[in-house]
Amino acid sequence: MFVRSSKVGRGAALLISGLLAALFITGSASPQTTYHITDGDAVYTVSGRSGDPEGALALAGVSVSQRDRVTAATQSDGTVAVTVERPVTTYEELVVELLPYDTVRQADPDLPIGAEQVVQAGAQGAVSARSRVVTDPDGSLRITSMGTYVSQEPVTEVVSYGTRVTPTAQSSLSVTDDVLTHIDAGADGGGTLTTASGAQLTYTQVLSCKATAYTTQLQSWKKTATGTTARVGAIAVDPDVIPYGTRMFIVSADGSITYGVATAEDCGGLIQGNRIDLFFDTYDECIRFGVRTCDVYLLA
Repeated sequence: MFVRSSKVGRGAALLISGLLAALFITGSASPQTTYHITDGDAVYTVSGRSGDPEGALALAGVSVSQRDRVTAATQSDGTVAVTVERPVTTYEELVVELLPYDTVRQADPDLPIGAEQVVQAGAQGAVSARSRVVTDPDGSLRITSMGTYVSQEPVTEVVSYGTRVTPTAQSSLSVTDDVLTHIDAGADGGGTLTTASGAQLTYTQVLSCKATAYTTQLQSWKKTATGTTARVGAIAVDPDVIPYGTRMFIVSADGSITYGVATAEDCGGLIQGNRIDLFFDTYDECIRFGVRTCDVYLLA
């Protein structure tokens, strides 16, 4: 009975040893370790196989990406501390670039020539570019554009400039009473003249010329260099400066004598460069005119 029992005991022992060996071979009885997992503010504690922090993360339900950094350190008590470091958005960067504003100039017939007035102040606009700056666990930066947009539209500056000619008492030598009332000068040297009658004349250039006077009093049959009859409005020029046939509007620099519209039809030996010779009907007018500086507007 005793012998039989001993045989049974030995058989059972052998059976248990075989099962334990099988369990050890399949891994079910692998050494276990306690893992303390820190993922930001979240902390997990799981029991998993030794040397397998990835498995411990899976048991805790913590997923990681290639950008995440996972470190594992064995503590003095045998537990393993696992730390998950993920990319951190450190800040959003905003870069602002200023946009210039345009300036529009507009003629104001009520302002005198030379006067200017800011009707609307200009203001610069702005273009904003926003970016997200992310620091990876290895210290490298990733910058992602979040878009560029106009955050402030520029405000156009509006400036009024005067075109009104200050009225000047006219001399009896003025050929016409259709005097200038406004001069709208352009940046290219040309512009528009407005006379008292409301006529508008476009000019391409204005010359400052020394002016003298001549007449053919009692000799109305005399001809100009271009074959026309000498008369008021047909003036002598240097054709190298003012070509024959050019129409112009002439007024003395002080504004007291308005000769008005004239045509370049004649020349003279002394009329060279910026010089003109104005035709008057009488010698008396020529003497009283003398030598003056005139503004000569070459008409389009």
